[in-house]
Amino acid sequence: MKIENQTEKFQEEALELLEKAENKSEAIVQVIQMAQEAKYEEIINELKKEEEKAKSDEQYAKSLNLRILNAEEKEFYQKLKDAKQAVTFKQDDIIPTTIIDRTLDELQKESKIMDLISFAPANVTKWITGSYTGVASWHGLTDELKGELEASISSLNVEDADLDAYLVIPKAISDLSLPFVDKFFNAILKEALMLGIEDGYCNGNGQDEPIGIYKSIDKSIDGVHQDKDINTDLTSFKPKAMANAKKYLTKNGKRKYDKIYIVCHPNDEADYVAPAIYNDRGELVASYKNLEVVTSVKNPQGKAALVLPKKYTMGFSGFKVKKYDQTLALKNADLLVGNVYANGQADDDYVAYVFDVTKLEEYVPTVKTIEVVPGV
Repeated sequence: MKIENQTEKFQEEALELLEKAENKSEAIVQVIQMAQEAKYEEIINELKKEEEKAKSDEQYAKSLNLRILNAEEKEFYQKLKDAKQAVTFKQDDIIPTTIIDRTLDELQKESKIMDLISFAPANVTKWITGSYTGVASWHGLTDELKGELEASISSLNVEDADLDAYLVIPKAISDLSLPFVDKFFNAILKEALMLGIEDGYCNGNGQDEPIGIYKSIDKSIDGVHQDKDINTDLTSFKPKAMANAKKYLTKNGKRKYDKIYIVCHPNDEADYVAPAIYNDRGELVASYKNLEVVTSVKNPQGKAALVLPKKYTMGFSGFKVKKYDQTLALKNADLLVGNVYANGQADDDYVAYVFDVTKLEEYVPTVKTIEVVPGV
């Protein structure tokens, strides 16, 4: 289930309120309330209709793919239905790891950025990352080893950083049964986590957050990892132009890959990447079939990266939820903050080749001419 953008009616009402309000601060708070009500009203109403129909239609109920909740999940959702009760406990309510793992699995299906990441299990605080590169030797153990094998292994400490996900829980969910509360919570948790994960993957500086692909693993100052150098030699995706990038990604021939992903901002995809990989008919140039474009609003504009998939590991542990009491309460919703220990980094600096995307040139097909000699 996907949460849609705010309705046109809400936008008109909010604009009118802001224009006519004498106290702009109070008006902004009202607009925030309206935004949350507009955002979740549709999904709550949809869930209520689904639940009502499912009571009398067994086949329809099966089509909804409602989960069978375990005891831990039932206890969590029962508390969540009454947010005020749930957040008066002395300790934070811990979101079951089964919910986190399922959410991450679904995110990987919906976000291409997630598909580039290998996720460690949610209940693991340390995870081994890295890759072996090099060549092997066809010799017995007693013979002189002629192959040189290089290993890059590191330990990812999940509890070194944390990610805050702000979750708005409408009071209307108290009318829903637990399987439908699960469906709603899954939708808002995915929305809250998606941009945070993409931001960490792209831009994290390693200080209380992941090390992003645009940062150097090997270069840091006081724990802050520095920006990678931006390569300016990549002007097209023709084989010769890609040579340096390919050698970089293979660590100068020490590992191989099957596919390369281009990670960029949506605007840069439209302005620079698409014209460089598609012909005049809008078809992907045949020789670029091993390239796939992945866009993210969290990717910094002006630069992009050629990335190898599944060479970046991210882990989550100890996801908790508590009431956020440092702002005004919303009229029809409780604002909760989900806090999770999380971290991530690439296997090595050669997983992503950073380049100036504005240097890409529009694809121009090569036209061969055959000279005809008169009289021959």
